[in-house]
Amino acid sequence: MSGLARRLITAFVLLPLIILAIRTGPLLLALLLAVIALLGARELARVLRGQGLGLPVWLMASSAILLVASQLREGPFDNLFALALVILAALLVQLIRQDGRMLVGLSCIVFGAIYVGLLPAYLLRFYDLRGLGAVDPWPVTYALLLVWGCDTGAFFTGSLIGRHKLWPRVSPGKTWEGAFGGLLVAIVLAVAFGHWAGDLSLEERIIAGLLTGLFAQAGDLAESQMKREASMKDSGSTLPGHGGVLDRLDSLVIAVPVLYYWLRWAVRIP
Repeated sequence: MSGLARRLITAFVLLPLIILAIRTGPLLLALLLAVIALLGARELARVLRGQGLGLPVWLMASSAILLVASQLREGPFDNLFALALVILAALLVQLIRQDGRMLVGLSCIVFGAIYVGLLPAYLLRFYDLRGLGAVDPWPVTYALLLVWGCDTGAFFTGSLIGRHKLWPRVSPGKTWEGAFGGLLVAIVLAVAFGHWAGDLSLEERIIAGLLTGLFAQAGDLAESQMKREASMKDSGSTLPGHGGVLDRLDSLVIAVPVLYYWLRWAVRIP
């Protein structure tokens, strides 16, 4: 079976589960994000081992799950308290381990928990983006549509007409044509479905698509560089045709928080 066929089958299998989680509400989506954080932490620890950094996977995974859970509360102090607990736990573990690289280990554990836990969990904040006072799945759907639309547009445009390498040293397969294709798809989707996120003007929708497209691809390149430094092609094999969980999470981790804050400002919610 070709890589494209495996990619499509995996997408069709997972899509109903993701839609169900989004439509059901924050608790089920948080549970799904917690599972993703667990798998992502394992893969990230594997990537870091490839760079000579052996870290406690259980601590990174549990910290990531804690940060996911913290997004179910609206108060910023709840999130800061959870992050403080993660830093404290990482500090204590590194003191006990005494592996000679305390600050490096501490930084990697905290970064890993934020990367696979906190940042993707910004999706949970989209439920109340329009300030309706009820569970509103449409802004969450909008965010994922833009990110995955950008990914899909970049993949197919690059596969069909890609000729000029975007950044060969970081990701040899990516092209300028693919990058512009992904950006264009994100903008078109942002304009066409902007009413899902609120009362947005045409300019605000275009900026939403532009920001999502740029930061989704920046996150993809950042993860590619991490894998390259660890001499790895994929972060794992959890998702046939796609690689590992991190290979699908990479475009979400930066784009989703950026899109959230832009839309929150655009819809004038305090």
